[in-house]
Amino acid sequence: MTVTTMRLALVGALALYSAAADAKSPPPGILYRNNPQAAADGDPSFFVRKMPNGLELVMVPSAKVPLATIVIAAKAGAMTETPDINGLTHLWEHMFFKGNKRLPNQEAFMNRVRELGIMFNGDTSSEVVRYFFTLPSAYLDEGLQFMSDAIATPLLEQNELERERRVVLDEYDRDASSPSFDRDNLTRVLTYGPNDYRRDALGKRKVVESATREQLLRIKSEVFTPGNCALLVGGDFDKATLPSLVEKHFGSWANPQGWKPVSRPEITGIHKPADFVMTRKDVENADVQITFAGPRALIDQKDTYPADLLSRMLGHKNGRFYKKFVDSGLTLSAGAGYFTQADAGDFSIFASMQPSRAKEVREMLLKEIAEWRRPGYFTQEQFEDAKRGFQIERKFELNKISEYTKSLAFWWAIAGLDYYSGYLDRLQATHMSDVQAFVSRWLVKKPYVSSIFMSPESAGKVGLVDNSAGLAEVRK
Repeated sequence: MTVTTMRLALVGALALYSAAADAKSPPPGILYRNNPQAAADGDPSFFVRKMPNGLELVMVPSAKVPLATIVIAAKAGAMTETPDINGLTHLWEHMFFKGNKRLPNQEAFMNRVRELGIMFNGDTSSEVVRYFFTLPSAYLDEGLQFMSDAIATPLLEQNELERERRVVLDEYDRDASSPSFDRDNLTRVLTYGPNDYRRDALGKRKVVESATREQLLRIKSEVFTPGNCALLVGGDFDKATLPSLVEKHFGSWANPQGWKPVSRPEITGIHKPADFVMTRKDVENADVQITFAGPRALIDQKDTYPADLLSRMLGHKNGRFYKKFVDSGLTLSAGAGYFTQADAGDFSIFASMQPSRAKEVREMLLKEIAEWRRPGYFTQEQFEDAKRGFQIERKFELNKISEYTKSLAFWWAIAGLDYYSGYLDRLQATHMSDVQAFVSRWLVKKPYVSSIFMSPESAGKVGLVDNSAGLAEVRK
């Protein structure tokens, strides 16, 4: 169980269509979601139903193998925390796999795991929490009960909290031992300012050290509620009977009286533009990173598609950027990345090189951005290759229903299944001019946070001075 992030490369297709699109009408109350062309290409259909308690049920039937994957997804993570509980949603993840009302301790929990043949895990990020397991489909009824007990009736006992606190602190310390840990934290602080904790699922060490059971109960009442969660089931089952099974096991799970979704303040722009140098021991080469504000999937949706295509084209090995920065020997590697998020996107350019070239590379990268708008910088062939790459990744994703179901859980929380459903169609409808407009709108002459990262010895040799300490507190 680790704090994770997911790249935007998990892509989907499809839009909301009427039930008439299905050869057989779905059960009452179920919305059929599928794109006719996607269905013809073999994409599995998924069906969505809102349960009486507000829980959203997503069904992905596939009889390829006699297995079922069950996922609980919550629109939760760092974005639903406040500074005093920053990092405790991740701690809650660890407590999820402990005792509950039906299975009162870890031993009983693990015995049931073995009886049902369950393989389980979970992950926590800035904007989504997922708990998931796969088991033989013959035990689907029992598996649904197992998941319901874990999410609805956790005991969150103090003795288990003390054990898991130590585990989470060890995870924190492992991450903190990475030379780039402080660089990444400072970049986040400069980028998001007072909202930086909402992008930090790992959180503050001191908060984890002092976490109480009452704080975990608060998190449960705020975000682990049916109105804030989806239950996704993928694999070998009958979609006509699944809703009644879900109602049997999850129907008594209720939102607290007066419950409302946690308020999420808007995050905009770069908080504190900066160029900084940071030095740490045990860094062999030098890294340059330049971070811009990027489109937010719920607000700037139309710009997420050119952002994806631009990052993919910059990595094209026949492209002008790759030849100039990598094939030439100027850098060891270079590229760009866009991470799709609901509340706060960012677009980053990065490169690794010999320390003697770090300052030169940073300046060249910043100057190169304006060139991306020029006709001919990217060829039409490279543009089509980028689109095709996302289609191929989608095909690989669909090859395993368990992974596809978990991906649906991610996108349900981040941007909604309609975004996921229409992704490939909208990507195909994106033009080169849209990419050029994206560069102008989000990157050219826009605020950014840039860093040069290398060892103190290398910095001394090339005349660079670590100026990071005075910019912002690097949180521990």
